[in-house]
Amino acid sequence: MKKLLLNLIILLYFSFSSAQTKPTFLVVGNATNKESVLKNKRLDISKIKVENISNEPIYLVWETVSNTFPKEWDCSMCQHGACQIGIPKGSAFSKLNADQQGFIAIHVIPSNKKGNGIVKFKIYDKANPDYAQILTFEVDVL
Repeated sequence: MKKLLLNLIILLYFSFSSAQTKPTFLVVGNATNKESVLKNKRLDISKIKVENISNEPIYLVWETVSNTFPKEWDCSMCQHGACQIGIPKGSAFSKLNADQQGFIAIHVIPSNKKGNGIVKFKIYDKANPDYAQILTFEVDVL
């Protein structure tokens, strides 16, 4: 009886711990966007989509992991539900209902400055921060 109870406790423990890290969202398509733009043009939008694959509403949070865009570039970004000037340190999406898609997008005006840069965002469900994805935007200005 003790062995059966111990096995049941171990089974429940692993069931709960694996349920906590089950993904609630997925990246739609590729998690990396590579863009090229001429120095006298602008990158109007580069977008990476994510989809809620759970049966419940979720609240996605993002953080800027790294940003090597030249300081001369005029950059902004949008997330599902809001746009912001520059590349902030982080924020949160509006609620994503089951089967709904959201996105992170960037905009770049290079101001005639050639170069390249990469910005990476870590994105995760507020209720499940152990599962995260990195969204990467690579921009070359020619």
